Amino acid sequence: MDEHKKYVIISYVTCIFAQVLFAVYAIVGYTLRLLSNHRDQTVEEFITARGTQNRWRIGWSFFASSVGAWCITSPSSFAVWTGILGLVMYAFSSGIPVLIIALFGSKIQAIHPDVCTMPDFVGKRFGPVARTLVVIISLFNMSIALLAEYTTIGLLFKYFVGSVDYPIVIVVGVLTMVYTAYGGVYISIITDQAQGILTAVFIGVLVIYTIATFRPESLPKPLPDYLGVTTGGYSSIYSMPCSLIGATVFSEAMWQKVWASESKSAVLFGGGLGFVLITVAVFLFGFGGWLAAWGGYVTEDTDSNLYLFQVFSSERDEASVGASVQVSSWVGIITLILAATMNESAIDSIQNGITAVLAQHFFKGQHTIFPRLVVLVVNIPLIVISLQGYKILSLFLLTNLLTSCCFLLVALGLSTRLKPYLSETALVFGFSVAMLTVTAYGIGRYWNPDDKGGSVRNGAKYVWYDNLYDWDIFLVASGFSLVGAAMWAVPANLLRLFGIKGVGISDVLCRLPGFGFITGDGCERDLLSYRFMRPLAWALHYTPSETASADSTCGKMGVPSKDDTKLVAVVTEEKPLGASGDETAVAKVT
Repeated sequence: MDEHKKYVIISYVTCIFAQVLFAVYAIVGYTLRLLSNHRDQTVEEFITARGTQNRWRIGWSFFASSVGAWCITSPSSFAVWTGILGLVMYAFSSGIPVLIIALFGSKIQAIHPDVCTMPDFVGKRFGPVARTLVVIISLFNMSIALLAEYTTIGLLFKYFVGSVDYPIVIVVGVLTMVYTAYGGVYISIITDQAQGILTAVFIGVLVIYTIATFRPESLPKPLPDYLGVTTGGYSSIYSMPCSLIGATVFSEAMWQKVWASESKSAVLFGGGLGFVLITVAVFLFGFGGWLAAWGGYVTEDTDSNLYLFQVFSSERDEASVGASVQVSSWVGIITLILAATMNESAIDSIQNGITAVLAQHFFKGQHTIFPRLVVLVVNIPLIVISLQGYKILSLFLLTNLLTSCCFLLVALGLSTRLKPYLSETALVFGFSVAMLTVTAYGIGRYWNPDDKGGSVRNGAKYVWYDNLYDWDIFLVASGFSLVGAAMWAVPANLLRLFGIKGVGISDVLCRLPGFGFITGDGCERDLLSYRFMRPLAWALHYTPSETASADSTCGKMGVPSKDDTKLVAVVTEEKPLGASGDETAVAKVT
């Protein structure tokens, strides 16, 4: 048998076996829990696993959910493009968001112990339109992260293994959808612990191997300029923390660790452990690519997604200098299994995050079959798109910049002092101003009076897809979100001093027919009670009611509970909306 074909077969068999093994472990572990509890999960348990996980599981879950297959490609590419300072900032910025989530999440739980998602908190603090905006951003952010994971594992099998990309993408997509649909957040976290430990062990093996075998013929002295402290590295001091904190704030996959923690100390310890593990792992992955470049094994001809593999001597044996290597040893196989493991852990967490946001916002009181079906619908096109081979860093750039336009405003929502001033309308206005301003900033860079259309296209494309995480672009995006919010809040509160009251954005939009469903009011009727849905209800062994459950957190697996006595409370509260910031708003609290 041809040597390359042998390694292709070994790559597929070992990686798929590892992924199937974790899926079986998850299903068996969760089934045993069901048998011991003698009952199924409620919807709240399905999307939050509230209060069930100890500090070590939370820490490993933060780690495993964060270090997806992107770690094999992105850190090493970024290290070569921006130098050692860029790598350090990338590693630090990958870890610090989970610590921030742990700190802010514990505060949110102290204020609102019943929240099920981060958009849920935004709805309670700001209002339904702001909640819907955050839902849209979160879904887009998590979808891009999911797309990046599918793309990464596909690219590794296409170029490093030298095969086709779609089999491994389909396998991991189907496996994760099956077991996350079965057990929700709980099943994801118990797999995260095993996947996280295996990831740490394999990283250790690769580090030891590299130390023992990395012996380049010569190392350039002094260090090449592009690998040292560069302009791109200095730029990353602001752009990387801003972009990655923003992306993490809008990832429900991370917030679910907060809701699942058994105590405040558990989430804080887990956040600290996750921060250390993530930072070290990302640095080591990036440092491998950086070492390969220093040793002269990375050239203009090298595939940027494969920089890390250039550092492994056994993979370079039959490759010319700078040529992209293909799997040809046990080290390459170990790295692929590592990538497949990290890929599976990240994907199942993101799928659970998407399910939670959809279930809590659009399907309150409904059977969880609906958000599960939506996740299936979302996954299929993402799998198809992932096979197009888009640049991983560019995919992340798109969503990182979008979230940078809003995350500071959401964070300021925790401030009680700013509550009278930072209203729902101010948040939406600030986000809109930030998006428009950063796009205009890019267009200004490329402005050519003789080609206005081309200037708009090139400028917008550079900002949202092509820039190398320029600090000024992220500063404009994040800074003008605050400027935009102030542009609304300051005049509104000045008018308030003169007794002039206005209406907020929710007061206007929520009066439109059907807008209540868009902003998260849900359906009044049980969707499975419709005639055309009866076959599905029969298949689920479910007897539908005429009305949906009033409480989205009750009922087995999305089924409204007959014993539930909680009612939707319509509460009139003083809330800063619109121009004046003190109009009386009516908000549904569920």
